[in-house]
Amino acid sequence: MAVDLFIPELGDGPFPVLVYGHGFKGFKDWGFIPHLHEFFEAHNTAIITFNHTHNGVQARDFDDLEHFARNTVTQELRDMESLAKWIKQEAKSYNLQPDNLNWLGHSRGGANAIVFASLHPDYIQKVIAWSPVSDYFHLFRGMDLEKWKKEGRTFIANTRTGQEMPLDYVIYEDLESHEEYSVIDAARALGRPLFLLHGDADQVVPISHSRSIHGSCLHAMMQTLEGADHTFNCSHPCSGPEEFSESLWLAMDATQAFLDSDF
Repeated sequence: MAVDLFIPELGDGPFPVLVYGHGFKGFKDWGFIPHLHEFFEAHNTAIITFNHTHNGVQARDFDDLEHFARNTVTQELRDMESLAKWIKQEAKSYNLQPDNLNWLGHSRGGANAIVFASLHPDYIQKVIAWSPVSDYFHLFRGMDLEKWKKEGRTFIANTRTGQEMPLDYVIYEDLESHEEYSVIDAARALGRPLFLLHGDADQVVPISHSRSIHGSCLHAMMQTLEGADHTFNCSHPCSGPEEFSESLWLAMDATQAFLDSDF
């Protein structure tokens, strides 16, 4: 796993930790992600960004589509558990608080954070989900499932890169065989504070997904970002905070306030 750890240069520590989990077609160097630390470090929060082992990125963009084709939710949750164990073990070496580990996930990464927290509560204090899917199957809507099953592989377009990205049917089978990956059920049983942020102009994952999660978790908080799309009106590439949108600044402010709160 490729992992970046950003530790505040000022302050005495040990520092609380925020781990950022990317989405379905995301990676740690996409858009604003490699620059998030400039905000959170200023609030004495260490931040970790990473690439899932099978997200299809070995360098800085999608150059390993054979791994992407087999990137199951089970594999991503296994990645998260490995990373969480490493943070716990190495926290003192990096002046981090091992018992103040929080998870921020975007899109499918938001669903992962909720499910992971329900399965491994000892590794998470608070959960933040930006534009999360409430059902992993949403990612495969409109596909010919019978054809996919018969042929064993299908393809989805990456409009940014122009690539046709392969998906092996094992991804769908993995979801079908794990009832515990129900995002709604995980949110309903969640024993950790949950904060949801979603743009009301999101056409990729409609805001109804966050509303469904919010409605299933009685102690969850939710904030709507007016006029924000799926990536909070930001795009790739991004050279730094000077290119951050107003929606992203609002999302970061709200996230830090949630981390600082007693909720």
